[in-house]
Amino acid sequence: MNKKQLNQLLVINLLTMTTFNMAHPVTPKLINELQFPSYMFGVFFALMAVANYVMSPIWGSLSDQKGRKRFLMIGVIGYGLSQVGFGLSTTLFPILIFRLLGGTFSICYITSALAYLTDLTEPKERMKYLSYHTATLSLGTSIGGLLGGYLGETHYEYTFIVQGLFCFVLLGIFAICLKEIQPIMHKGDKLTVYLDHLKPKKTMFDLKSSIGIMILVMTFITITTTAYNSTINYYVESVLNMPSTVNGLVMAIGGMIALIMNVGVGPYLGKKCDEYKSIKSTTFIAGILLVLASVVSSPVLSLVFIIGFIASSALVVPIQQSIVSKIAKENYGEVMGVQGSAKALGMVIGSLGSGFIFSLGSKLPFFFAGLFALLAYLILKKLPR
Repeated sequence: MNKKQLNQLLVINLLTMTTFNMAHPVTPKLINELQFPSYMFGVFFALMAVANYVMSPIWGSLSDQKGRKRFLMIGVIGYGLSQVGFGLSTTLFPILIFRLLGGTFSICYITSALAYLTDLTEPKERMKYLSYHTATLSLGTSIGGLLGGYLGETHYEYTFIVQGLFCFVLLGIFAICLKEIQPIMHKGDKLTVYLDHLKPKKTMFDLKSSIGIMILVMTFITITTTAYNSTINYYVESVLNMPSTVNGLVMAIGGMIALIMNVGVGPYLGKKCDEYKSIKSTTFIAGILLVLASVVSSPVLSLVFIIGFIASSALVVPIQQSIVSKIAKENYGEVMGVQGSAKALGMVIGSLGSGFIFSLGSKLPFFFAGLFALLAYLILKKLPR
C-alpha cells in the first residue's frame, strides 16, 4: 500500500469534488431565470445519470486495460468544458446535450478514481480509505457549494465559467502529481470495451447472490440520496425563496455533517463493528428519519430529522463499497463501473421521480426518498454472509 499516492489521491479528489459541486446552488436559479418548468431540475439530473449508467462500466473497463491517470484527466477536462456550455446556453436543447456530456465525463473521473483507490489499498485498510474518500466528497461539496453560491448570487453564469477554469487547473495538477497505475493490458493485447450492462440481465439484481443484493441496494440508496439532493436546492430556492448563497450554505452544512461521520465514525465502525450489521442499521435509520422529516409539521423537528438522515446516510456508501470490493476478486475498475451503472439507474429514478411529484407536494420527494431507503433495508436482510 502506497500511502503517499493515497494521500495525493485524496487531496486531488477533494479539489475535484469542490470544483464539480460548484454549480449545484445556482442550477435552480438557471431554471427559474430561463423560465423552465419546475420538473426540469429532475430532468437535468436524470440526463447526467443516463450518461453515467451507459459510460461507467465502459470507462472502468478501459481504465483496467489502459491505466487510470489518462481517464482521470479526460474526465476532468471534459466535465469542465461541458459545464461551461451548460451554464452559458440559454435554450433547452443545447442545455440537454451538455447535461449528457457532463454525465459522460464526470463518471469517467469518478469511476477511475474509485478504481485507482482500490488499486492502492489492501482489503483490510480499504474501508478506512473509502471513508476518507467519501469524506473528501463531503468536504468538497461544502466548499464547492459555498463558493459556487457566492460567485453566482447575481449572475449564475459566473459560477460555470470559474468551474471550467478550475478544471483546466486540475488537469495540470493531475499531469504533474499523479503516477500511472500499471495497466493489465500488454503490448499486442486486443482492447475490449465492457458493454454487458447494455444487455439486460436478471443476474444483475440476483437476490440469491451477495453481489446482486449489493447492486440493488446501491440502486435504492442512490434513489434516496438523489431524490433528497436534487430536491433540496430547488426547495430552498423556489419554496423558501432563498438566494443561491443560502443554497450553498445548506450544501456546506450537509457536507460538513457527512465529513464528520466519514472521518470520525466511519473508520471506527470499520474496525470495531461488523460491516454487514453496520450497513443494515445505518440504512434503516436513514430511511425512518427522512420519512419522519417529511410528515412532521414542526420545522425545527423536521430539521433535526434531516440532520440525522444526512449523518446516517453518509455512512452507507463507504460500507457498501467496502463490501463490494471484497466480494470482487479482480477487475476492480469493471466492478466499480457496474456499481456505477446501478448508482446511475438510481439517479435517474430518484431525480425524475422527485421532479415530477414535487408539483403535487413540495415535501413528497423526501417521503419518496425515505421509502426507498427502507426498501433497501428489507433487501439487506437477505444478504448472505
